[in-house]
Amino acid sequence: MMVKRHSYPTNVDGCEIAIATERMKDGKYSVVATIENHVGDGVQHTPLPVTHLRFDTEEDAHAFGMAQANEYLQKATPAA
Repeated sequence: MMVKRHSYPTNVDGCEIAIATERMKDGKYSVVATIENHVGDGVQHTPLPVTHLRFDTEEDAHAFGMAQANEYLQKATPAA
């Protein structure tokens, strides 16, 4: 099993999306998305609900995690 983690900037000040994908024993991939909110010297991690879906490719798992995180940010960010 191999875990890969990536962080991506967002349009929201101080927020990043962290995506972790893992290849499972059956050869399929799982994903976990986390919102990282940088405040002063600290970081608040908001893990998003874990899906029990499995994906045929790492790219599909990664895309699902990014979509989940972006949807969360859109709903959580107040309108300007």
